[in-house]
Amino acid sequence: MKIHNTCKLILASTMFLTFWSCSDFLEEDPSFITEDTFYQTEQDAILAVNGIYETLGGGSANRGWEGVYFNNYWAATALASDEGKPGPLNFDNNYLQLANYTFDATNTVIFNIWSDFYQAINAANLAIDNIPDINMDQALKNRLMGEAHFLRGLFYFELVRMYGDVPLQLHATTTFTTETYLARTPSSEVYDQIIQDFTFAEANLPGSFSGIDKGRPTLWSAKAYLAKVALTQGDWQTAVTKTEDVMGGPFELWADYKEAFLIPNNNGKESVFAINFDSNGTGIDLIWEGAHLTFRPMAQEYRVIGANAGDLDIPTDQVYNVFDDLDRRKNVTFVAEDNIGGQDVVLSSPHVHKYWDRDAEPIPNNTGNDLQLIRYSDVLLMHAEALNELNSGPTATSLNSINLVRQRARNHAGVIEDVLPDLEATLSYQEFKDAILLERFKEFVWEGQRWFDLKRFDQFVQKINEAKPGVGVRPENTLFPIPQRERDINTNLTQNNGY
Repeated sequence: MKIHNTCKLILASTMFLTFWSCSDFLEEDPSFITEDTFYQTEQDAILAVNGIYETLGGGSANRGWEGVYFNNYWAATALASDEGKPGPLNFDNNYLQLANYTFDATNTVIFNIWSDFYQAINAANLAIDNIPDINMDQALKNRLMGEAHFLRGLFYFELVRMYGDVPLQLHATTTFTTETYLARTPSSEVYDQIIQDFTFAEANLPGSFSGIDKGRPTLWSAKAYLAKVALTQGDWQTAVTKTEDVMGGPFELWADYKEAFLIPNNNGKESVFAINFDSNGTGIDLIWEGAHLTFRPMAQEYRVIGANAGDLDIPTDQVYNVFDDLDRRKNVTFVAEDNIGGQDVVLSSPHVHKYWDRDAEPIPNNTGNDLQLIRYSDVLLMHAEALNELNSGPTATSLNSINLVRQRARNHAGVIEDVLPDLEATLSYQEFKDAILLERFKEFVWEGQRWFDLKRFDQFVQKINEAKPGVGVRPENTLFPIPQRERDINTNLTQNNGY
């Protein structure tokens, strides 16, 4: 989504509503806008919801210009799973600890994820608390409230999966005293609220957006997340119902896997919900918006052509070698050798380059590409997973869902390769479950899925040990520790087991 406004929301790190800044406003009236004077008009409501979106990317509202999905989110989950390891130029001990499972409650990345999500939650709470009292068009009010509830549900869903029991703050915090510090809420109650938020969004969001609003969450986005929540909780029937709802919607797979990651296809027919970082020349600051998509995983060898290549995070041998060479996803996801500046170069190791659209951005110093959170292939594979659990084995319907994904992977730029045959009903429950996890491994490399998948499939320790022999991964590591800096301030916070 491209947020087009003349002003941009500035949120202090303490999450007070401070001021809306633009040059004309400051020249005419330098006074601060407060909660009492701001939430008055329809435009105020729109700006308040747009302010939540700024917490997603690398905008000026955020800590160090980094938002929720800037890079800590995917980098932490990739490095802490079996799909990622530190690249040759990654010397940040906080990331190295994640990859080696030597982190503790003082890890800065783990703290930043926590604080970024709570900052974003407070932005959502400000909108949810104040928009209902604004005299404005009711249909637009309902839609904006739907967006705010969707985003709050998303933020809490990420938090509870990462940290377990977390404080459930449902109203905006504008002053801080010891009385405002909450204890951790049982995860079951957090999930209840997540479902309420997504259900509200499902009832109040439209089926589609157009123009500059394309990319905002839709009712389909809410349904897909309700399915993912249901899978996480083992509610197989709800997962089937919600995935089938989405499958009856306006989505389909691109014919070629590569098409899902081309910039002109952002918010296209396969995108159920994505984080849209591109400012599209509007001047709205989402600086370094795509650094985590191209900069971090790009091999340093590309610097000779002027690319901003960090070489910070690379795939494990496990994820690279799991692909058949004729699987189209391998060629799209990784690069191991290339012609760079007229020279044939073998890279130091395979690198991820699925987000680099070379036609749109021949020399990426940043990227306008989106971070895909739920693609239609995810809906299909969730559908297969839920049906397998519900029926204790594969059915014709669940096989069709996974086989659609496999069939697409055979398409190599229009040539159908002899690879990945359709799965058949002869598979047992466990064999089909393993096949689904394997398919997800190959389909969603570097999309923030794997860490959560390993936990849901109860293969967390096993798969990480296979990919990274000798690391100190333990069952307790399925949750991150509660950041020590938070516990020092809020003594009501207990710590997760094992930390």
